[in-house]
Amino acid sequence: MNGREEATATSSDLLPQWAARSNRYVPLVCWIIATIIFVLIAFKILGYGFLPGGDARRHVAKALTEKSYQEIVVMRPEYKMDHSPGWDWLLHKLHHAGWDADALVTFSVIFGMACVFFAPFPWLRHPEAWLLALLAELVALPELMYPLTQGRPFLLTEAILIGVLFSWSKVISKNPSWLQIAFTFIGICLSAWVHGAWYLWALPLAAFFLAGRWRAALWLTGCWAAGTFAGACLTGRPIEFLRQALAIVSVVSAEHVPQWMLVGELSASRGEFATLALMAIVFLWCKPRSKGQFAFMYPPILSLVVISWLLGFKALRVWADWGLPAVLVWLTLQFEDVLSSWESSSLKRLVVCSLAAVPLFFHSTSDLSQRYTTNLKDAFIDSKDPALQGWLPETNGIFYTSRMELFYNTFFKNPQGDWRYIIGFEPALMPPEDLKIFRRIQWNLEAYKSYEPWIDKMTPADRLAIRSPAQPGLPQLEWSNVVSDVWIGRLPAKQKP
Repeated sequence: MNGREEATATSSDLLPQWAARSNRYVPLVCWIIATIIFVLIAFKILGYGFLPGGDARRHVAKALTEKSYQEIVVMRPEYKMDHSPGWDWLLHKLHHAGWDADALVTFSVIFGMACVFFAPFPWLRHPEAWLLALLAELVALPELMYPLTQGRPFLLTEAILIGVLFSWSKVISKNPSWLQIAFTFIGICLSAWVHGAWYLWALPLAAFFLAGRWRAALWLTGCWAAGTFAGACLTGRPIEFLRQALAIVSVVSAEHVPQWMLVGELSASRGEFATLALMAIVFLWCKPRSKGQFAFMYPPILSLVVISWLLGFKALRVWADWGLPAVLVWLTLQFEDVLSSWESSSLKRLVVCSLAAVPLFFHSTSDLSQRYTTNLKDAFIDSKDPALQGWLPETNGIFYTSRMELFYNTFFKNPQGDWRYIIGFEPALMPPEDLKIFRRIQWNLEAYKSYEPWIDKMTPADRLAIRSPAQPGLPQLEWSNVVSDVWIGRLPAKQKP
């Protein structure tokens, strides 16, 4: 054998050995890719200067004060304690540790996304299945990234729901392990304490009962009851905490107004045809490839999807907060069942993982419809601005407005303001008389005359803020264009004592 033949033989022997060794690391590389891509998504979004609107702003502002919401917003007497005490406690502690508002916003966004992105990891054999599920749902519903980036405490509940669906959907005839019960109890306890809407866990419980998984449903019900009470005890006022949550639901549901006048999460779903079509396509594609038989349907998860889809026509939040996570879990399980037929060290896994990770990153981080940069145009009313002296409410005054975003933005910029807001995070929590005025303003599309009942109630310490391209036609007040299209009115000096 000459030297060339010896070299060729040596090379042919080494190639299989190299491939065998490299294949050992395929599963590890897939996990690394999935982890890195989720971290990069979070930091890329924050790199735009992204500042979530709505609840994230008021939670951060709340952390910078020592006030309760009753001292911040004019509310009904039924509201006696903060409804997300665990989240407010955590942000408050971080602030006392030296974190400023920007750091708290960054933490809220990263923590929320990390909860959801990494929630399935303990139950996955193929992380690329989770990447594929997220990518597929993003293509069907690009708005999926909106709730994931809002820094809301509900994202912890969503992560716990994902874990419960993964770990409990396969419990059929045997009892769950005590470790599984313990982690479920702890998860629901944290959900109740941090998020507050403990009663919404009735949805997955109903799904398990509807699917005929009686044993799992009964165990879950016990975990929910014990976890909810434990979470309520962490507030220090368990009975009041549980009572108030139901009271808020009662107050909100008792109001009969057109849905277009309600907050966005209480508006109606359009039915999400694209998501249903995606599930049908995946079902037809996976069915002949599935290693399982009936199990690949995962009835409890499908039951939750159906329940949430139906209730979504009444309130969008049911579908968005409970239905879509169930869809993602179902899609992941379908993809993983197909991927399980491959060798765990197959290089095809790397190809699939990369083909899912790269477009997922580009899709989720693209500034589609300015979803991550529109906040850069927000104008904030800052009480420290010398030009605004005298135009914000005085001590114990009330900040009247019909725009919830003015509450979120103004409170975020002025957490130490010594006034209260007439409207906060849920209009139905306003005093009945003010709620009636607010709904009239909405019904009349913010016609200037509809604000007059509030003007009649105003004291010299109060202010009225209106969004308008020109000075509002309300001569009872003197006006200043404080920022952008926001006008603030106050009683004329001659009317002050």
